[in-house]
Amino acid sequence: MIDLVLAAVIGASALFGLLRGFIGALASLLVWLLAGWVAFHYGAQVAGILAEGGTPGATELFGGYALSFIVVMIVVGLVGWLVRLLVKAIGLSALDRLLGLALGLARGALVACILILLAGFTDLPREPSWAQSRLVPVLLPGAQWLSRWLPEWTVSELDFGFGAPAGDNGVLPALPPPLDEAGAQQAPDSPPASN
Repeated sequence: MIDLVLAAVIGASALFGLLRGFIGALASLLVWLLAGWVAFHYGAQVAGILAEGGTPGATELFGGYALSFIVVMIVVGLVGWLVRLLVKAIGLSALDRLLGLALGLARGALVACILILLAGFTDLPREPSWAQSRLVPVLLPGAQWLSRWLPEWTVSELDFGFGAPAGDNGVLPALPPPLDEAGAQQAPDSPPASN
């Protein structure tokens, strides 16, 4: 059952990537990131404009953040749509879809690793189906790498159960640790224990 869920997540993401193409998938990702960034950084200023120079109340604040987010989503979405039309007109649709499939597979694998990471906080890794899974050992190194970004107190609560890295992943060098706020690489920690 675990393998079916993980395969469905990866397969659905790959299918959406194939259908939307690389440009569409990338535009979708960028529109959400950019809209969130703009709303976070400029939402309060837009709220001030909505309050007509006065102190913005809760309604103006909500409106400022929402308006910033929605306007960026519309503008970047339109630009992405125009770029997709251009790619189609040039005749790069097959390459666009192939690259979209690859991006969809990568996105699906990342989401599956996140699901495995979240499952590490539950009793699911103690179930026999977890030990019998063929996909968990393949994706477990990614989940363990993602766990390095969690606060230390949460990592101590992680339990990946019977899972062990697939193949020779246990002897491969670890992925680099995440960067800190200043952009410097953190000192490597020992990987979380997988009891």
